[in-house]
Amino acid sequence: MFLSVAIGLLGCTTQESDRIAIPKIQAGFYQDAFSQINDKLSSDPKNLKLINQKLVYCEQLEWPSSCLDALDASRQVNGMINKLVRQYIEFYSLYEYYDALVSIFDKWGSEYQLNDEFAELFIHSLVKTNARERAISSLRDYAKSHQTPEDLAFIATHYLELDQSTLALYNLGKLRQLDSKHELMWRYGLLLNEIGYSELGLDVVDSYVQENTDDSLIQIAYARMLEGANQDQKARVYLKPFITQDTISYLLADWYLKVNEWDSARFILTDVIEEDPTNRTAIWKVGRLFEERGWFSSSLEYYNQLIELNPQDSLAINRIDLIQRKIAYLQRLKFEESKLPLQELKPKKIIQ
Repeated sequence: MFLSVAIGLLGCTTQESDRIAIPKIQAGFYQDAFSQINDKLSSDPKNLKLINQKLVYCEQLEWPSSCLDALDASRQVNGMINKLVRQYIEFYSLYEYYDALVSIFDKWGSEYQLNDEFAELFIHSLVKTNARERAISSLRDYAKSHQTPEDLAFIATHYLELDQSTLALYNLGKLRQLDSKHELMWRYGLLLNEIGYSELGLDVVDSYVQENTDDSLIQIAYARMLEGANQDQKARVYLKPFITQDTISYLLADWYLKVNEWDSARFILTDVIEEDPTNRTAIWKVGRLFEERGWFSSSLEYYNQLIELNPQDSLAINRIDLIQRKIAYLQRLKFEESKLPLQELKPKKIIQ
C-alpha cells in the first residue's frame, strides 16, 4: 500500500509552484515505504521513478547511508543536475565527506552558483582536508564581504584551526568591537595572555566574565587565571558570590590556607558542613587544617565524624592513629621534661 501511494504521488508531475501540500503522515510511513522501494530497486535498479522516489524519502529520513546508491544511480541517468548536486552536498555534509565536498564545489560550484550559498561549508571542507593555502585564501576572500559578528567568529575559528593565530587575533579583535559578550572572547583573552599581552588578555576576559556572572565554571576559570597573575585577592572576590557551591568553597579555602588566613578557611569549610553535615570532603579538610595547626584534639573530633559516617574510612583511621601517636609522644616528652632537675642559676662573680 505504501509503495502504491508513493508512486502515485510521484506520477502526478507538476510544477514546483503548483504542488499540493501533503498532510503530515503517521510516524514510520517513510521508513516503511523506503524499505519497500529498496526491495523493488533490488530487482529493477534502473527504474528512474523508483530512484527519484527513494531520494524523496532520503530527504525525509535525513539521508540514511544507503542513499548514496540512489544518488549515484540518478547521476548516471540524469547527469549532475542542480538539484542532484545539492542532494550530494546534503549527504556529504551529514557524513563529513570533506574530500568529496571539495570535489563537488570545484566541479559544479561555479556552474550552479553555489560558491556564495555554500561558502562556509566549502571553507570548512578545505580546512578539514588540510588544504591550508586554499583555505587561507578563501577565508581572506570571504572576509571582504562578510563582517557580521557571526562571520568574524567563523573566520577566527577557522584561522585558529589552521594555526594562523595572528590572523585569528586580528579577527577576534574586530569581533570584540562588535560583540564584547561573544563566547569567543574567552578564547581571545587566553590567546593574548599566551603571547605576552597579559594585561590586555585579562581585561578582555574580565569584560566577558562580567557578562556571565551566573556561570560558576567561567568564574572558577577566571579566578585561576587571576591566581596565575598573582591577583589572589581579586580572584577571591570573584568567587565569593558562589561560595555556596562546594567546589568554589574548597578553592577559596585552599587560597586562604596558602596565605595563612586560617580562620577564613575554617569559616568557609564549617559553613559547608553546617549546610550538609555528611559532606566528607569538607569534614576532612577541616580535620587537616586543625592537624596542621597543631590543634590535635579538634582535628580528632572531625576525623571521628568521618568514622561515624563510614567506619571503613581508612584515611581517617590512619590520621587518628597518627595523631594519637603524636599526642602520646608530646605527653611523654612533657613528662620527661618534668623529671629533669631545675638547674640553680648562680650569678657570676664580677672581677674587680
